[in-house]
Amino acid sequence: MFRVGLQVAFLAALVAIAAAAAPAPRIVAIGDVHGAGDAFVSILQKTGLIDAGRKWTGGSAVLVQTGDLMDRGQEARAVLDLMMALESQAASAGGRVQSLLGNHEVMNLIGETRDVAPELFRQFADEQSDARREQAYQSASKLSAEKPPDKTEWLAAHPAGYVEYREALSPSGPYGKWLRSKPIIAEINGSVFMHGGVNSEFTTDSLDNINKRIRRELNEFDEGFRWLQQHDLALPFYTLKETVQAAHDELARLEVKRKRESLTDDDVAEAKALLPILNIDASALLSEKGPLWFRGFSSWTDQEGAERMPALLKKYKVKRFVTAHTPQPSGRIATRFGNTLYLIDTGMLDGKFYPNGRPSALEIVGDEVKPIYVDK
Repeated sequence: MFRVGLQVAFLAALVAIAAAAAPAPRIVAIGDVHGAGDAFVSILQKTGLIDAGRKWTGGSAVLVQTGDLMDRGQEARAVLDLMMALESQAASAGGRVQSLLGNHEVMNLIGETRDVAPELFRQFADEQSDARREQAYQSASKLSAEKPPDKTEWLAAHPAGYVEYREALSPSGPYGKWLRSKPIIAEINGSVFMHGGVNSEFTTDSLDNINKRIRRELNEFDEGFRWLQQHDLALPFYTLKETVQAAHDELARLEVKRKRESLTDDDVAEAKALLPILNIDASALLSEKGPLWFRGFSSWTDQEGAERMPALLKKYKVKRFVTAHTPQPSGRIATRFGNTLYLIDTGMLDGKFYPNGRPSALEIVGDEVKPIYVDK
């Protein structure tokens, strides 16, 4: 008995020594990219995470990208391809690439493409695109037989490559499948990384449950959209506006039927499938108060933050939040509320979108936190 107790104590001591000796991981967080491919590469190289050949050289480091790889800039596809490649390369080297969803990834996944650079659609076009586009228009006209769309306007709204782009972002497409596997929040070594922020007026869920809610709501949208397509009420390339209208029309039909007779079990199941689409503006996917869109972390006054941030840190048992979403006018990472909040969107896609913008990264090693810029 004495020998067993001694062995247990010895093993416990070894575990404690190993834990104490383990170095804190090097974490590098990067905010909104918005298709600024060259700028993204430059900051990855500046931080030593990739080499001139764009291969992972970060060893055991952790790269966290807090969402909004997409939209506005025309190099979004190259940025996605790079992140997908680095994910496997880092894992093989003992490191980690943690991609998080931002509001612009979610927008594209549900068919809201208003911020996609026109040049990006052309990158998805091939020699069959004109034929696919014509077939798509004919299908749309057939589905809207009572009021077919004006062909000139429709083709302008669906440029060459649009149909292929939507397919690539679908649940079975290479980019859509990859993005749908990502969370919106990651807690690593006492730091919470996310795109927008946690608004306690919108949710009091745990971080894990916030991730689960986003995944559930996205899946519900996909299921409802799939139902509409299976019943010839929508097409795979429908925009979000068109999808919501299709759901609205079908639910209106069910409401008329309900006033005449009892709904069948299939009717009830249909309504259940379509309601998440109709109510999507109130979901965590699109609500301005939700975790992907909330700007309170940037807009709170110092007094508001002094009251609210300690409560969030205590609730989630963490040291700090690292978020993006709101571009900082100075083009520099901002620190707020006694170094418990870091705002890391510095307008990487500079020029007409973000004057004074620049690529940046936030490096965290234990309790040491510092910004990194290409130009410094």
